[in-house]
Amino acid sequence: MTNYLIRHIIDSTGHPFVEVIKPRENECYEIVSADSKEEAEKVAKKR
Repeated sequence: MTNYLIRHIIDSTGHPFVEVIKPRENECYEIVSADSKEEAEKVAKKR
């Protein structure tokens, strides 16, 4: 079964958008909780 990333966005006018992203064969996505981009990179490297 293929996994997809579903991204929900609401623009400044309040209009919602939904983006469905299928990762390529050499890609994977990971969600981490962090207060900054730098902290997110550190958390991801620890895994």
